[in-house]
Amino acid sequence: MATTDLKLDFYPAPAPDPDPHRTGVLVLPGGGYEFISLENEGAAPARWLNARGFDAWVLSYTVSGSTSPAPAPAPVFPAPQREAREAVRRIRASGRVGRLGIWGFSAGGHLAAITATATDSDADGAKLDFAVLAYPVISMAEGTTHDGSRRRLLGDGCEGGGDVERSMCAEMRVGPSTPPTFLFHTANDGTVPVQNALGFAVAMAKHGRPFEILVLPDGPHGVGLALGDEKLGWTGELERWLKGVLSNA
Repeated sequence: MATTDLKLDFYPAPAPDPDPHRTGVLVLPGGGYEFISLENEGAAPARWLNARGFDAWVLSYTVSGSTSPAPAPAPVFPAPQREAREAVRRIRASGRVGRLGIWGFSAGGHLAAITATATDSDADGAKLDFAVLAYPVISMAEGTTHDGSRRRLLGDGCEGGGDVERSMCAEMRVGPSTPPTFLFHTANDGTVPVQNALGFAVAMAKHGRPFEILVLPDGPHGVGLALGDEKLGWTGELERWLKGVLSNA
């Protein structure tokens, strides 16, 4: 993939208040690999990060929906995965930040989890320092995955339990080098089952990797940041976690 094909929007931290940790975050909006939820899960998180002194980049990766500016035929695998790794490499190469995290929502959470769990052999300069996964699709396995995301990413002909499906099950990719991760979900999410976030947390615990998981008892899929929502607000806990991760790094 040519790097010139990458649609990567940069949101710099305010100059008068730069991040003392020189930390940036790559944001991957959701949309079921059908569209990009750019405002709710891209621009809004970038502004939230900027307000706390972080640089942010928002990646509009390849999706298959007709509402996309340049839709691709399904299945879109492996284009989004290549684009996310290339975005990390490009940000690293800029030298602007010393540490880089990734923040994904829904299907973007799947892409973020796959990118964060890259092994040394396939990372090739795309290693990350932390990850935030908001109501993420994690597994591609039937009964747990979001069917639309799986169909548009891997196609109807992808064998259940086969090598390609397993390679895109993020919980199976967790290992000793997986970065600290924050997970957020709601227990009764009717679109992406909470078992996705729980499965990733179990894998992190199995490998002794640092993580935090916040599961709220009630709420729909796609809440975004839920700023000002007393019932669904979760970014206060995320901010506390980020401070801890950066202070321990």
